[in-house]
Amino acid sequence: MKRPSFWGDERGNMAMLFAFSLTLSAIVSALAVDAAALYHERRQMQAGVDLAAITAASDPARAAEIAQSVLAEARLLAPASTEGLIVRTGHYDPTIADIDQRFRPGATPHNAVEVQLERRGDLHFATIFSAPPLIAARGVAAVTPQVSFSIGSRLASLNGGLVNTLLSSLLGTTVTLNALDYRALAEAQVDAFSFLDALATRFGITAGHYDDLLAMRAGTGAIAGALAGLTNGTARAVLSRLAGSGQGHMVAIGELLSLGAAGRHQIGAAGSGGLGIGFSALDLLTGAAALADGPSQISLTLTANVPSLAKLDLSLGVGEPPQGGGWFAIGPKGTILRTAQTRLRLRAELLGGALLGGVKLPLWLDLAHAEAMVAAATCPSPAAPRGTASIAVRPGALRLAVGEMSDPALSDFGIAPSLAPVRAVDVIGVLRVHLSGLVEVAQSKPIRLDFSSADIAGKVMRTARTQTIPSSLVGSLFKSLTATPEILGNLLGLNLISPAGVTAELLSLLSPLAATLDLTIDGALASLGLGLGEVDIKVHAVRCTNAVLVG
Repeated sequence: MKRPSFWGDERGNMAMLFAFSLTLSAIVSALAVDAAALYHERRQMQAGVDLAAITAASDPARAAEIAQSVLAEARLLAPASTEGLIVRTGHYDPTIADIDQRFRPGATPHNAVEVQLERRGDLHFATIFSAPPLIAARGVAAVTPQVSFSIGSRLASLNGGLVNTLLSSLLGTTVTLNALDYRALAEAQVDAFSFLDALATRFGITAGHYDDLLAMRAGTGAIAGALAGLTNGTARAVLSRLAGSGQGHMVAIGELLSLGAAGRHQIGAAGSGGLGIGFSALDLLTGAAALADGPSQISLTLTANVPSLAKLDLSLGVGEPPQGGGWFAIGPKGTILRTAQTRLRLRAELLGGALLGGVKLPLWLDLAHAEAMVAAATCPSPAAPRGTASIAVRPGALRLAVGEMSDPALSDFGIAPSLAPVRAVDVIGVLRVHLSGLVEVAQSKPIRLDFSSADIAGKVMRTARTQTIPSSLVGSLFKSLTATPEILGNLLGLNLISPAGVTAELLSLLSPLAATLDLTIDGALASLGLGLGEVDIKVHAVRCTNAVLVG
């Protein structure tokens, strides 16, 4: 019997196919196990790198040390080893449109850290025919410094009762404070969130966010009452007196304080959180006075120790700050504070003597809003425990002129004051003198104020001054005056009066008045926390929120 050949034998073919399939399945399974292991290892590495970047971003100066420590603890690096590790500090700017260009290695101020790690992966089965592949992970984390700062909060000073009278009118209550009272209010420091919590308690609000409270309005009496509960001694007694004299005028709380992202905290949750904005009770009172919706204009009759001065009237108009205004704020780079526009009208009457008779001198001052913006900030670090900040400031431009200002123009900042010559002297049938003059100061380029960690810790206040402001504003105006005498009748033909003589006598009469008018203007503006052609800035704190992954 003929035996079948080996190649034609079909017996056992299933066993051979099964063996081949089992071998192929084993190889595929081994590859799948290695691929899954590499994927899991890659995810673990990415998680470790992200954690290292987030941790290192809290202190960029020690970024490499911190990143290595975190990766070693995660068993992604051997202790004290930096093999395959790259750590770079730089600046992250979220406003750049190109996402890939937002992180700039080496750029300052440092607010971001990039961590890269590369190493060989582990293979369990494929090592017999393949070398372990390189796996890599990259993470970028950034922090956003939150700067708390205030604008225009200079200390009010007493000036013959002027400040008391102005604050009484603006706050809608009776203010009778002496120098010790002002000093106590200036030294009484209040935390912003504690103040808001106290204000919410007065309103009976126990839930919601700080942003909800900022959208409300409060009477100046309620503001004084909330401050009284946070102070003691003389300051508490003064504030309690103010609170007890009535509700006063209303203030939009959101125009007084701007909290930025911190406004999303629940009411009562941030008061003890150390968010880092505090101010004096006097700062807040003067800010509330400037923003209160009381009379659109305030008129005062003042006295001055100038022999030739018969009468001096002052009228004040305060406008609302532009959108984005406020006096205190917390926010990142780009946060803006603006003060309100202010107008002053002065009407002086002088005893002119035998030649000039009575002299009337109307003046007006336009003080535009001042602006301050966070230009840069760095987070607290061991070298700078309070962080640093730079504020770009544009002092308010001003114009002082001889001219009449109507009541509507005083209270409506959309109406331009008059620059027409005014009749200062009018001796019927004998003499008329017209005066005109203008001093204008403007600051177009922002002035940068830098605050070191020591400045912030010491509550240092810096002032940005318009660089061209004269030392005596009214005196400079008087030097630029144009007097136009108009001599009536036959007096000129008889050589009894000359235009030059009239002009010289008028200017000699006005010169002693310059210092008095400068003090009057400074005192009125000081009660509102403002200055002529200058703006005061104080950085209260720099706080960095938890770092977040940005790449």
